[in-house]
Amino acid sequence: MEKSEIRPLYKAIRRNVSEREEKERAISDKLAAVAGSPKTVFCYESIVGEVSTADIIAYFEEFAEVYVPEVSGKDMLMRAHGKEGYTNKSPELTIVPLIAFDEDLYRVGFGGGYYDRFLANHPTNAIGIAFDEQQCEPFPTEATDIPLDMIITPTRILKK
Repeated sequence: MEKSEIRPLYKAIRRNVSEREEKERAISDKLAAVAGSPKTVFCYESIVGEVSTADIIAYFEEFAEVYVPEVSGKDMLMRAHGKEGYTNKSPELTIVPLIAFDEDLYRVGFGGGYYDRFLANHPTNAIGIAFDEQQCEPFPTEATDIPLDMIITPTRILKK
């Protein structure tokens, strides 16, 4: 299947995940256990259907500088969460959203290439968070696609 075919199918799957809060808590707990104590974290602000990041952001704000994405043209900027300011420095940890993923840690995103461009230019520990239901069969990738370092689901931690 091509990414363009995967997107609508797995958006629907992601929206209809059962026992969502329990699964999100399991993801958050696993993430906290493997992340250590990074000083800078870049984390998406979840939208409807995505694994919620509200508790994840609150957790990291206890000890780290947290940044969230802001799109500007073809670029994604790191805006300080809850305060003013931006940074260009590479975060120690980046929490990446995804619609679907495969066993090789490639992700299907929304198709704009923002995270692939960001990851290509910022050395960081890139971790995707997802529900198990979002795993799909391997799909064709492009030279610009960047695999993640790890994907955390409620039941597994997949690593390179």
